Amino acid sequence: MRAVRMLVAGVLVAGLTSADALQADEATKKLGAFLGKWKSEGTLAGGEKVLSNVECRWSPQGAFLVCEQTIQRGSGEARQLTTYSYNAKDNNYAYVTIANPGARPTSGTMEIQGKVWTYNFSNEANGKNVQTHISNDFTESGTEKFKVETSDDGGGHWRTVLEGKATKVAD
Repeated sequence: MRAVRMLVAGVLVAGLTSADALQADEATKKLGAFLGKWKSEGTLAGGEKVLSNVECRWSPQGAFLVCEQTIQRGSGEARQLTTYSYNAKDNNYAYVTIANPGARPTSGTMEIQGKVWTYNFSNEANGKNVQTHISNDFTESGTEKFKVETSDDGGGHWRTVLEGKATKVAD
């Protein structure tokens, strides 16, 4: 009888684990909006143009979206690597970015609501707490519209520091 109870308990736990895995897989699939190769053009607040090439693909086991980017602007070229994933435990999305090879990684969380990705974070700059709000809108097929806004007065006033559009050029 004890063996039967353990078997039933094992089946129930496996069923719950499978349901959790299925939910995580569905949530992870939302990251697929950024799969492929993209070219983007944006404008900084001062009018400077920023060009970028991004390539995103699934990690070998499919749990992470890995995006590598080259960024060109007047001050030169930069490279960036970002890995996105779904955190089933906290029911949110996480990212880790290395701004240039050898740079210290940054990380945070983001929300995906429909086809809009939203990042909110803050950091210290020039002795002030600066809040940053980033949105990536994938509503139009093959297009990502992005906007970066900052506030250094607790969200009272927001200033657009970068805005632009990316176009998917290959799968």
